[in-house]
Amino acid sequence: MGAGPIHVPVGSQTHRWLQCVGDADFDALNSIDLQSKVSSSWRLRVRLIREDERGASLRDSGLLSLSSQVLAMTATVREAVRPVLEGQGVFAQLRSDDGDFWMFVPDLCDALNEAGSCLTRFSSGRVMYVSRYDFHPDRLVDRTVFRIPQLPKGPLFCTEPVVDALSGENGVEFQRVWPAQ
Repeated sequence: MGAGPIHVPVGSQTHRWLQCVGDADFDALNSIDLQSKVSSSWRLRVRLIREDERGASLRDSGLLSLSSQVLAMTATVREAVRPVLEGQGVFAQLRSDDGDFWMFVPDLCDALNEAGSCLTRFSSGRVMYVSRYDFHPDRLVDRTVFRIPQLPKGPLFCTEPVVDALSGENGVEFQRVWPAQ
């Protein structure tokens, strides 16, 4: 653990993925207080998307794309990756007629070095977009996965232990964002 390379997960276009069942589920997934919601008895409703828009079958996957701020997975993958994610956020079981699916919502970690990053801001000063990330390594000690408070609905970030633990899974790839290559 610590400040090794940082990656973001990127969903595959050729693998199965999860979709929120209703507007209320979509709104909840995109809410700023998602972690507090999943800490309660509330469960997000999802469906498994098995075909693309042309009707072609999508490939099976243990990691499923749902949202950039969470890791979505099957129960089998959850058990395999649990030791690396334990204490880093909240696991929540998803409601689905299509299988036993889980999502992991990482904790926020104020590790973004704004001065060293390339940021675009709204007129209010709030961060809109980050085109180049820089992190404070000392704030990443003991972190394997995290989100940043500047982008609470933005991407989650993974360190090498998470990437290594999920390297045998398909459906999501990991793109290195720091240090810049």
